[in-house]
Amino acid sequence: MPPRTVSVVNMKGGVGKSTTVASLAETLAVEGVRVLVIDLDPQSNVSMMLAGPERWVELRQKGKTIDDYFNQFVQTDSHPKFLRDCLAYEVGDVSGEMRLDLLISTPEFRYIERHALEKWVKQAFDVRQIGNRFAKLTQAAIDSVQDSYDLVLFDCPPGISIFAEAAIELSEFIVIPTIPDYISRLGIFSFRKRALRSMEQRRFTEDRIWTLITKYEASNTLHQSEAALLKDQFNVFETRIPQTEQIARAAEWFDAKRTLDQKYGEATNVIRRFAGEFREKVGLI
Repeated sequence: MPPRTVSVVNMKGGVGKSTTVASLAETLAVEGVRVLVIDLDPQSNVSMMLAGPERWVELRQKGKTIDDYFNQFVQTDSHPKFLRDCLAYEVGDVSGEMRLDLLISTPEFRYIERHALEKWVKQAFDVRQIGNRFAKLTQAAIDSVQDSYDLVLFDCPPGISIFAEAAIELSEFIVIPTIPDYISRLGIFSFRKRALRSMEQRRFTEDRIWTLITKYEASNTLHQSEAALLKDQFNVFETRIPQTEQIARAAEWFDAKRTLDQKYGEATNVIRRFAGEFREKVGLI
């Protein structure tokens, strides 16, 4: 059975997107789900969270990055590479037997997209055709390792890039982490319409697009009212990720392996509850 494909995306930054990907990937992996994370964000936050800074530098030096993988389709002098040879295996600082692998991103990844646009526009490709090409290349890459994973998580950059569009186009589900405030809620309307247009090509409907409330402060009346409005207007996870020091600190790499409880402290139950909801939504139960 092919792995489930899920894009985690929001056009705004600072909503806890990469933290959501990292915590979800670790929790599911601990529970026995075979997870591959593909970092599409040149900021490389989830790459740092899951690989750690030293290993990230090592992988970058060895050319085991998403930009090196896709560069072979853009630059004619690039050496052919298989996806499996570019992956970082057994990442994360959580202890236990688990399958959690990663395709890291680097700041150079933004130039691959620019070079691809320059090259293929000269060849009379329009933006839509370029997006389709990236989607097909990404799908082929996933197909080459599909027997090894139950879930592929795309960590998409803020805004919409060609690669993010491609990930959305081939994803079965979309998760939109958002802070419960007015501006963030307005942004979800336009993004959902755009995402739905891409997903409808595969006959997926809006029940595949879910919003996750993050950085939630239960004592904040604005958060309370905005969370209620989000629930009325969109598909929203019941679990709300709180604004806590434990979750913020969990993003920091730890050289020694630790349990999920040691890493997330009092927030562990919330992280596990969200992972359980997620599994049910995407059919990983």
